[in-house]
Amino acid sequence: MLAFPAAGGDDAAGNGSVAEGGIAMSDAERVYRARPTDEEIADVLGQRLVASVGTLNRDGSIHLAYVIFEHHDDKVYFETSSVTRKARNAERTGTASVLVQGQAATGRSLMVSFEGAARVIHGAEAHEANRRLRAKYIKADALAELDDAWAKLDDVAVEITPQRRRSWLSAVLHEETQRQISVPYDQMWRSGD
Repeated sequence: MLAFPAAGGDDAAGNGSVAEGGIAMSDAERVYRARPTDEEIADVLGQRLVASVGTLNRDGSIHLAYVIFEHHDDKVYFETSSVTRKARNAERTGTASVLVQGQAATGRSLMVSFEGAARVIHGAEAHEANRRLRAKYIKADALAELDDAWAKLDDVAVEITPQRRRSWLSAVLHEETQRQISVPYDQMWRSGD
């Protein structure tokens, strides 16, 4: 496994700073700098989740897309078509970011992001990467047929070699919030209807 610096959210300094007026920010630091374990991160990356991929458009704006993904040999892979904006952006800039959110077997919810070098893979290597990725999500008895169908559409894979990893735990925010409110945290949110 790659060794990453202890990277946090937006500001990883975490040195007991004090807000204006002398109020200690220790609670905010504890909440926003809580990190999942490497085992929890590996657990979530092994699940059948979707990831958000970010690439840079020519005008400097960010293109975001949901993808299915695989974390394999310390790299992140997703499949796509060479005609998509994410593939064209990755080919042009050689960079991409990916964000995955999930719940580890420990019950703790987390997010992990990777930023790094992006390589658009073509030909037999792309087919192999895409088949391996699809096998993570698709039932074995349907894989060959789906592989044939999607191979006609998704002709490339994108490989992201992480240069930076960031991770966050939402569990500590949930716990701190629950101490401050009377309604159970998971019941305070509006439903999707």
